[in-house]
Amino acid sequence: MTGQLEGIADKNKVVLTGKDLLKKEPLKIVKVDLDRGECVYVRQMTGREREQFENLLVKKIRKGGKIVDYQNAMEDFRAKLAVNCLCDEKGKNLLEPRDYATLSQNMSAYRLTKIADEAGKLNGISEEDKEDMVKNSDSVQDDASNSDSVKN
Repeated sequence: MTGQLEGIADKNKVVLTGKDLLKKEPLKIVKVDLDRGECVYVRQMTGREREQFENLLVKKIRKGGKIVDYQNAMEDFRAKLAVNCLCDEKGKNLLEPRDYATLSQNMSAYRLTKIADEAGKLNGISEEDKEDMVKNSDSVQDDASNSDSVKN
């Protein structure tokens, strides 16, 4: 099998080992100018943080302790993204996921959008990804529905 891969592999690329993949990866940090002489740092999320962020976008509906449905929870999208990416100059998170509602209520849309746009770029979250997240959470809701009604 190794012989087959040699022709395909790029000679200038390093093939990572399992040990390499499990090492703490340095996350990119950038400074975001918020005008008025103020700035913040945002950083890439880890895989786990990305999953936690995406979980904030789906609300679980419980009845008697059991999940019976899912709803789209895209409100405060920018704040949810910002909270997961705002950091100090060394990459340490400044806020907790539970802080998103307060951030959304207290920060101007202009400044919050600047932060979220940069965080989106760093983490590969495009407008298309946002639309997909909405569609996926809507389809999860449809699939989880207990309704016997016909779907169009």
